[in-house]
Amino acid sequence: MITAHVNEMGIVMRFDTVADNLSPKAWETLLDELKSHYIPSFYQHEKRMHVDFGGVKDGVPGLMRAVIYFTPNTVTLDEAITILKKRNIEVLDVRENSSGL
Repeated sequence: MITAHVNEMGIVMRFDTVADNLSPKAWETLLDELKSHYIPSFYQHEKRMHVDFGGVKDGVPGLMRAVIYFTPNTVTLDEAITILKKRNIEVLDVRENSSGL
């Protein structure tokens, strides 16, 4: 299962298993739709997000996590929630002043 936690800084996507990961093409289309872009000196060269492995859920280690940061050039967080839900990703809006989409 893929869960997206949306906060004021952007999106943290959590994958219950590595098998839940998106294909390279699915990542590209998602990042394009979100209008995510490379930020020099912030991301690894030419990357639009950060992925790491770790964390524990229900006692199982090694979960995958992808962080997509937002800038003024990306879609709004409310638009991002709609995009994620359209892709059947469970969204948890944890912003202090969320619109409740």
